[in-house]
Formats: sequence, structure tokens, C-alpha cells
Amino acid sequence: MKSFFLLLIFITTMQFATAQEADKAFKNRQNIQEKLLEAKVLLEKDNGKLWRKPIWNDSIIVIDFDNLIYSLVKLPNSKTDNGVLYSKTMEPNSLVFVNTTQKYEGKEYATVLNNYLDDKSATIIHELFHLLQMKYRKFNGNPIEYLDETNARILLRLEYQALKNTLKAVIEKRNINEVKNYLKDAVLFRKERQYQYSKYLNDELEIETLEGLANYTGLVLSSYDNKYEKAIEEINQREEAKTYTRPFPYATGPAYGLIFDYLNITWKKSLDKIYNFADIYEVMILKSKLTITKKQLQLAKSRNNFIEINKQEIARKEEQKKLISYYTKLLINKPILKVALTDIEHYGRTFNMNGTLTLNDKGIVYSSIKGRDKSGNNFGNFATIEGKNQLGKAGILSYDKDGKTYFVFPLPSKIEGTRVTNEFYEIELNPDWKIVKQNDGNMEIVKESKS
Repeated sequence: MKSFFLLLIFITTMQFATAQEADKAFKNRQNIQEKLLEAKVLLEKDNGKLWRKPIWNDSIIVIDFDNLIYSLVKLPNSKTDNGVLYSKTMEPNSLVFVNTTQKYEGKEYATVLNNYLDDKSATIIHELFHLLQMKYRKFNGNPIEYLDETNARILLRLEYQALKNTLKAVIEKRNINEVKNYLKDAVLFRKERQYQYSKYLNDELEIETLEGLANYTGLVLSSYDNKYEKAIEEINQREEAKTYTRPFPYATGPAYGLIFDYLNITWKKSLDKIYNFADIYEVMILKSKLTITKKQLQLAKSRNNFIEINKQEIARKEEQKKLISYYTKLLINKPILKVALTDIEHYGRTFNMNGTLTLNDKGIVYSSIKGRDKSGNNFGNFATIEGKNQLGKAGILSYDKDGKTYFVFPLPSKIEGTRVTNEFYEIELNPDWKIVKQNDGNMEIVKESKS
């Protein structure tokens, strides 16, 4: 009898757990559907007014971390229980877990991770803008390496501070001249920085046109009420990052865009042009070229927290030296494992943009990164290990040379068939790929030749 009651309790417990899981899955689907439809309503309300082009597109996929994907349109082999939201299990290596645009089943989609849906539709709109933008032009989104240099960071942080001061003046409804004066400071620091590092200017403007305009669009068309405050939060978030090489336009785009809108200038043109915020300021607000003198810079610095910013960046420079020394020993001086991508276009990479380091002229170190081969033509997939993927603890180097992209790993500690591991990373090799040891102690992943 006792065994019967124990069995009954076990069955009841299992039924309760199953019911809880079913309820949780239902609420998850319901939330995804609501968030997609909320974004659709917002964009249909805009009806193309912001960019003179409609942004809403049914080609959007929500990716969940249980490998389920969701869409408002029927995907191959997907199912629905209400005729509105469709779902299916994602095929292995078909999509990368990242907010971006990706090709799926031969068609471009905006992809958004499930845990990014609770931001008043900002991320959904951001990624749908990318989908629209890429119809007209594809922009470079590579990191801007010089922004890891101390002098460049100081000038960018001064620009950030001036932009925050401008936005605060708008929030507090101060005199329009005060708004314009702080904006002038921001452009002053920007022009000085871009003059000193002029060879990077075009790439910098491209990534700002790509990510800056997308972040601006996501914020402006979202349902946030406090958009100026959110722009300041965005600056603070990006300013706190250990690296500025890729995060910077996520801060500058919304700030300049909202300020230009506040000043009621018609600055948004076509989607196939590169946007230069300094040029827009000079042409549409100042009505002349901005001249820069040492006295102007000194006065602008005094208004924008230079002493504290300079102090913080000098201290950071010492930490940066230690990191560069660590990674030079780990990935340059010691024997390494190297591999070249053979099909760059179909290799997906997801990385923490706040966890990168420019390793002098050797490339960029990624402390947290995953690589996914979506074509089967590359060496395989890899990922850094959770808990050990912070700057100064581990990292993988990437660089471009002779038209190829290379990854550099510390030597593996174990090779078991197609599985290659180290305390920092795991690699799963594709068939017909192997590791070859070279005479100098280095290793390389190469494709086996078929006789």
C-alpha cells in the first residue's frame, strides 16, 4: 500500500511539473507574439514617415535559447496553435544566436534573441531597420581599432560628455543657445579626433551609419516615453565598456539623431548614403566650417569633465599595457593553433563587443566569441568557455591577411576525434578537417586532401 501511495505521489508530481512546463511554454509564446505585434503596430503607425520607407517586414525571427525559433509567417516545417505565431526547432548551425540580419532558407531575416524583447520594441525595430537598409547598401561594420588608444578614448569620452550635457539641456528645457553650445563642443571633440586619425574616417562613418542609425531608429520609434534619458543611458553604457572599437556608434547615433530632431533640421536623406554627423552640424546648424584652436579645445575641455576623464584613462592605459603583454605572450610568443576561413560569407560570429582588445598591429582579441559554420565549407564551430571568457583570463585572436580571415587559439590540451579542447575554448571540427603539427611547435587546422 505504501508503495502505491508513493507511486501516486510521484505521478502527481510529474503531472504537475509537466503542466507547469506547458504553462511556461504557453506564456513564452504569448509574450513573443505580443512583442512582435506591438512592434508591428508601432511601425505601421510610423508608416514610413521617419525614413520615407516602411520599416515593418514580416521577415523577422525570434530565436530562443532552447533552439526554438518563432515567426509571424510560416517557415518550412513550422507549426502554429493559433494561426498567428509559428514555431519550429532550428536546424543545427542554421542561425547564429545574435541580434542581426541572417540568411535562412535562402532568404534574409532580421533575427532577435528572446531575452531582448522587453525593451519597448527598440531591438526589433533596430534589426528591421538593418533589413531595410541593406536593400539599398551594405555598410562596413568592422571594429575601428584606433579607438582603443588612450588619446582617442579621451577625445571620444569628451564628445560623450558634451552630448550628455546637450541632452540634459534639452530635458531641462534650457535656452536653445545652451543646447547648441554643448553640441558645438561635441562636434569640436569629434572633428579633432577624426582629424588626428583621418585614415580611419571612412570606416568609422560606415559603422556609424550602420549601427548608429539603426540604434537611433529603434529608440525613436520605440514606445519609450523618456527617449532623451534613454539616449543618455546608452552613452553611459557604452562609455563604461572596456573597449570602444565597436560599441561607440550605439551611443553617438541616438544622441546626434535626437538632438538634430530637437533642433528641427531635415537631416535624414536616403538610405544609400554615408552619414557624417559633423558635416550635418556644419551645413545645417553652424552654416559654416567649424575651426578648431587650442584655446577652443581648452575651454571645451573645462566644460566637459576633462580632468576626471583624463585621470581615468591614464589609469586605464596601465591596465591596457598589462593586457597587451598577457595576450602577446599567450597568442604571439607561445606556440599557437591557427586556422583560416575558406568561406567567410557563411561563417557566423557572435561576440561580446565590450570584451575585445586591439593587439597592436596583430589583430583583435575576443575574450568571448562563438563561431558557427553555416555552409559546411569551413573548419567547424567553436566557442569560448563560460566563466573564463573575460579580458585578461582568455581570448582568441582574429586578423585578416591576403583576403583571408584567420583565428588564432592557444594550443589545445586535448584532441579527441573531431573535438578539440582547451581550458579556454572548445572546437568541433567538420568532417575532412584535421590538426597538423608543424616543426616550430605551432599547429594548424587544415582540410584533408582527398586522394
